[in-house]
Amino acid sequence: MRKAFLLMVFMVFAFCNALNAQIKISGKVLTLEKNPLEYAEVALLSDKAIPLVSHITNENGEFVIDFKKGVYKLEIRQFKQVLYTKDIELNSDFDAGTITVDVTSILGTVTIYKKKELVERKIDRLVFNIENTISAVGGDALDALKITPGVSVRNENITIVGKQSIRVMVDDKILELGTEDLASFLRSIPADNIKNIEVITTPPAKYDAAGGSGLINIKLKKAQSDAWSLSLGSTYLRRYNEGEGAVTSNFMYSKNRLSLSSSFNYRDGGETFDYQDYNSFPDDIWNTKQVFNRKFKRFNGVLGMQYSATDHWMLGFQYIANLNKTHTNRPAKSSVFNYNNDIPFNEILSLNTAGQKPQFNSINLFNEFKLDSAGKKIILNLDYFNYANNDTRPYEGTSVMNNPYAIQYFKGINDNEQKTNNYSGKVDVELPTKFANWSTGAKVSVSNTANNISAFNSGLVNSPITSMPQTSHQFNYNEDVQALYFSGSKKLKNNLEAQIGLRMEATQTKSYNGNSNQSLSYNYAKLFPTVNLAYAPAGNSTYRFSYGRRIARPNFAELNPNVTYITQFLTIEGNQVLRPYFIDNFEFIYSYKKLESKLYYSIENDVFNQLGLPDVNTNRIRLIYKNIFNLKRYGFSESFTFDKISWWNSTNMLNVNYTTVQTIDSSAKGADGFTSFFTTNNDFTLNKAKTVSFNLGFDYYMSGAYGIDRIKPFTSTSVAIQYLLLNKDLRINLRANDIFRSDRFRFSSTVNGVHRSSNYYFDTRLFQLSVNYKFGSNKIDVKKRRTGNEEERARTGN
Repeated sequence: MRKAFLLMVFMVFAFCNALNAQIKISGKVLTLEKNPLEYAEVALLSDKAIPLVSHITNENGEFVIDFKKGVYKLEIRQFKQVLYTKDIELNSDFDAGTITVDVTSILGTVTIYKKKELVERKIDRLVFNIENTISAVGGDALDALKITPGVSVRNENITIVGKQSIRVMVDDKILELGTEDLASFLRSIPADNIKNIEVITTPPAKYDAAGGSGLINIKLKKAQSDAWSLSLGSTYLRRYNEGEGAVTSNFMYSKNRLSLSSSFNYRDGGETFDYQDYNSFPDDIWNTKQVFNRKFKRFNGVLGMQYSATDHWMLGFQYIANLNKTHTNRPAKSSVFNYNNDIPFNEILSLNTAGQKPQFNSINLFNEFKLDSAGKKIILNLDYFNYANNDTRPYEGTSVMNNPYAIQYFKGINDNEQKTNNYSGKVDVELPTKFANWSTGAKVSVSNTANNISAFNSGLVNSPITSMPQTSHQFNYNEDVQALYFSGSKKLKNNLEAQIGLRMEATQTKSYNGNSNQSLSYNYAKLFPTVNLAYAPAGNSTYRFSYGRRIARPNFAELNPNVTYITQFLTIEGNQVLRPYFIDNFEFIYSYKKLESKLYYSIENDVFNQLGLPDVNTNRIRLIYKNIFNLKRYGFSESFTFDKISWWNSTNMLNVNYTTVQTIDSSAKGADGFTSFFTTNNDFTLNKAKTVSFNLGFDYYMSGAYGIDRIKPFTSTSVAIQYLLLNKDLRINLRANDIFRSDRFRFSSTVNGVHRSSNYYFDTRLFQLSVNYKFGSNKIDVKKRRTGNEEERARTGN
C-alpha cells in the first residue's frame, strides 16, 4: 500500500510539472479608510479589453491570480464600476502591493445576502449548512447531527453512514471524550449556534489521523464583520415520560480589528430508555428488561475573542466550559425460563442508580502571522483541556427461585473519580507558490488520565447486606503523540485539482491497573497518506477520487477496566489491553449538477467493539470492549438535492454496502451481509413573504450487518413548522420527532454459542416548542457587501 501511494504521488506531481509554468499575481485592496475591500473583482484583460481571468478578494482584501506570461491590463471593479486599472507585463511573479481605491461613489451602504446551498461538496468534505433548514431549530448539536446527510446517531453513538469510528471536532478542535460524555457535551450546544457541519471522510494531512472513517467538524457561528447581534431563546420539549426546558443566548460583536463572541446555555430535563434482551443459554432462556431513566442539568458556555494587532498579526482565544449533573435510575428484571415452559423458575430484580458530575474545560490560544500578501502564513495554537467526573453507582437486588421458593440477595457500589488533562501545541505553515499551495506543520500532544476506583460487590448471599466495605485501587493511562505532516494542493489548467499529503504520528502509551498490579506500554510510529483528486470537465460534471489511511484509538473510558454492575449477572467494563486499529478508505465520486454517486471501499483490521461475552456455566454476561474482527466493506451511495421549485428544497440519500467479517475472537460469530439506509429532508416555504416554513423528514434503515451484529429495519418520521414575526427577528418553531415511535434498535448476535436478541428504544419521540428573538445591527457604518459564501477561519487546532 505504501509503495502504491508513493507511486501515485510521483505520477500526480510529474503530471503537474509537465504543465506550462504559471505566474502568480498578488496584492491587497484597501479603501481610503484603510479597511480591506472584500468581494471586489480583480481581473486580467487582454489588449483588446477581453476578460481572461478574475478573482474575488477575500475578507482581508487579498487576491491571488495564476496566469501565463504576457502583457495585460489589471482591473479592479465592484458593482460593475471600475475602481482601478493598470497596464502590466508579466515575466515573473508580480506583487501589486497595496492598492487603495475610492468606493464612496458606489453606494452609501450596500448589503447583499446570498443563500448558501443546503449541502455543498468540496474536494475533501461535505458541508451541511444547517442554518438553512428548520428541522433542528430549537434542538441541540446532537439533533443537528441526526439530520446531517451521511451521519447516523444511534444510542448516543455517532458514525458516518456505512462506516464506523469517527471523531468529532468543534471549530477544528478534537473532543477527547467517550461516547456518553461526548453526547452530553453536544446536547449542551444549541443547534441555533451552529453555522455548518463538515463531514470529512478523507481529512487532509493537517488533521489528526484519529477517527477511523473520518472527522465531523461542527463550526460555530462567528460575528459578521462590523456588526453585532444578540439572540435569546427558550425551548420546551416533551418526551413520553419526561419534559425538558432550555434557555439559550448568543452574543456576537465585530468592529474594526476586534471580534467577540459568547454563548451561555442551560438545559434541565430527563429521558427514559427501554432495553430488552433475550439470551438463549444451552439450558434456559433469560429475558432481561431494563428501564434507564436519566435526569440532567447541563450548562454550556463559549467565549471567544479575535484581535488583529497589525495587518500581519492576529491573535485570540476560545474558552469552552461544560458543566453537567446527572442522576439515573436503572431498574432491571431478569426472568429465567426452561425451554419447555413459559413460566419463569427464577426472577432477578435489581435497582442500579448513578450520580455523575462531569465537567469539561477547554482553552485555546492562537496566533496567526502573515508573511506576505501572497498568502504565506504561520499559525500557532496552544491548547489545554481538562475533564473531571465523580461517578457513583450503587446497586442492590434479589434473586428469587420459584417451586421451591428460595431468595438470595446482592448489593454493591462502584465509585470512580476520573481526572483527565491534555496539553497540546501545534504549528501550521502555509506556503502558496506559483506551482502549488504547500503546507507543513507539527503537533505535540500529552494526555494523562487518573481513575481512583473503589468498589464492593457482595455476590449472591442468603441474608440482606448491611455494610459495604469498599476496596480501592487506581487505573492510570498516559498517552503522548508527536506528529509531522506535509501536503500540497494545486488547481490545474485542465480543471484538475489535486490535494496530496503525508502525516507521521508517533505514539507512546502507558497504563497501570492497581487492581491487577499490571503495567502495559505500547509504542508505535505510523504513516498516514491522503490523496484527493477532482476533475471537472466542461459542463456540470465532476469526478473525485480519494484515499486515506486512518487510525481508531480507544477512548479513555473504553480502556478503563472498572467493572459496573447492572445486576449480579450483567456487568459493563473497559479493557486495558485494547489496541488501536487501522483503516484504509477509498472513494470514487461522480457529481452531475445536484446528483452525486459514490463508490467506496474500506479495509479495517483488528477492529474493537463492545462484546456481550456470556459464560455458559454461570449465565453471567460481561459487556466488555475487545478487538474482535477484521472487516472489508464495499458500498455505494446516491444523493440528490432538488431545488427547482422555489418553495420546495429536498435533500435525499440512499446508501447500500456489503461487509465481510473475519472474527479474531473465536467465541464470536461474524455477520456478513448488506446494510441499506435511505433518508430524505424536505423544507417547504408556505407563503410569499417566506415567514412560514414546514419541514418533513423521514429515515428508513432497511437492513444491516456490522461485525457480529445483524440489525433489523427501523424508521423515523419528523415534522417541523416555523413562523417568523417582527421583521423576521422573532422565530417560533414547533417540532415533532419519531412521530410513530418506530425508531427502535433491534439487533442479534451469537457469542460462545449463546444467541442474543435485543430490542432498544432511546426515547426519540418528542414534541418541542421553541421561541427565539434576535436583537442587533446587521452593519456598523461600513461600505462592504456580504454574501453567504464566506469561509470560516479555523481558529483553533488540536
